[in-house]
Amino acid sequence: MNEIIRWAEERPLFRFKEAEREFDYGKEYLKVKLHRLAKKNELKRIEKGKYTVHEDPMIYASHIETPSFLSLWTALRYYNLTTQQPTKVHIITSKEKKDLDNIKFHSTKKSFGYSKKIYKGFQIFVADKERLLLDCLKYRTVPTDELDELIKEVEPGKTIEYTLNLENKALNKRVGYLLEEKTDISKRIGEKLEELQQSIDRNYTVLDLSKPNKGEKNSRWRIKVNTDAA
Repeated sequence: MNEIIRWAEERPLFRFKEAEREFDYGKEYLKVKLHRLAKKNELKRIEKGKYTVHEDPMIYASHIETPSFLSLWTALRYYNLTTQQPTKVHIITSKEKKDLDNIKFHSTKKSFGYSKKIYKGFQIFVADKERLLLDCLKYRTVPTDELDELIKEVEPGKTIEYTLNLENKALNKRVGYLLEEKTDISKRIGEKLEELQQSIDRNYTVLDLSKPNKGEKNSRWRIKVNTDAA
């Protein structure tokens, strides 16, 4: 087996500079070797200077950019909180990036609320369930009716802390409304919930970004409950 392939199999992906440090080939000869391996389909060039031998994008997707993490449909499936089978791996990252064939990137100004997990023997980065809920409510990707199981599993206080950290008034409304409607809010976090409620503005925001802008209005959270809209 080629020594580069054997070395690469132990990593989710590698960058050219890492291979250059590892193998004493010289820069130009290493470029030739990597090109030949890619041409023989023994190695996959993900983008300029980044390679992998793995077919499953779940293994390497959260390593393409740093920081980044799996979220949205991909994390819902990882946690077994949806029966849907995503056709792409969804990644949240702090950098604006073009999508790849099987990976969709979503940009964020604040990368937090994720942790290391082990998948097929490799370390990957996945959104915490609380961050996952916020991402699903922020991006026009996952319908709200897919979130019932997730909402049951989030820790409300932690969810509110994460929400306030993102500083997004529309998101504050959606999270506050759903926590009151679908979870048992204890007295212990009542003060945090009121802090969230005081951070909203007077404009009405739809609950589900994937559905039409119509529905019954909730005046406390300034939400249009459009989950039944068609």
